[in-house]
Amino acid sequence: MIRTERDLENRTILLSGGTSGVGRATALELARRGATIVILSRSEDNGRQTLEDIAGQTGNGKGECLVADLSLQSSVRRACAAFKQRYDRLDVLANLGGAIYWEKQITEEGIERMFAVNVLSHFLLTQQLQDMLKESPAARVITVGGDPRFLNNPRIDFGDIQSMNRFSGKRATMQAMYARILFGFELADRLEGTGVSSVVFHPGWVKSRLNRHSPWYLRMLSPMMNALAARDCKAGVYAASAAGIDGLNGIFIDDKLKLLPIKENFDKDAGPRLWQACQDLMTM
Repeated sequence: MIRTERDLENRTILLSGGTSGVGRATALELARRGATIVILSRSEDNGRQTLEDIAGQTGNGKGECLVADLSLQSSVRRACAAFKQRYDRLDVLANLGGAIYWEKQITEEGIERMFAVNVLSHFLLTQQLQDMLKESPAARVITVGGDPRFLNNPRIDFGDIQSMNRFSGKRATMQAMYARILFGFELADRLEGTGVSSVVFHPGWVKSRLNRHSPWYLRMLSPMMNALAARDCKAGVYAASAAGIDGLNGIFIDDKLKLLPIKENFDKDAGPRLWQACQDLMTM
């Protein structure tokens, strides 16, 4: 596979989840390559500190933070409106935000929080910004996926897509992961012919704070696990910047930068069903 990279000097990249984990690692390297980085952060202070750290390590101070609570559609819409006011192009939308909650939580908008953060935020960001993407030559939407070992037989329970009826942290996590990956594939079909491509990738094991909402015994393991985890995310950077995948749509890249036929593992009617389910959960 050709691994040449795009010139990112005049490219604008918007990342959700950019203050930690996969998002931060991806943002750091893309900034190092000259891109203008815009990070969505729930905390303005955290977002500003992240950008200062990135600028200090890369010498690229072109970044900006927009405040957005990914669990709330109203907050995501405000962030998108702010982005449109400040920028005239969007070359890469990086849907990298995610969280794991081991107990069921319902947002003030009536949505289960795990599904809101891990699926609906990506859906809404893409919907709100797709016009800008279509106006930017060879734009991409990249979406963080999951380990291919868990994707041999992905099945989404459309009768309980938010895991409202029988919630467990494990079940909700798997359901959200399947839905997020399937979203990337269905998006690719809907973007066909627009010049915008949709890419899903497995980040591998990257240092993160995903366990911050986990039970205490899992949080205790986080320092040891993070000590063994990578601090970079080659797959995320590749998905966002590789010239070798220009024109490829609906692909899945693993953490070794190989293309895998994961899309074939989903039922053919699952993508449109997911899209409609997400549309039905829009609160405005």
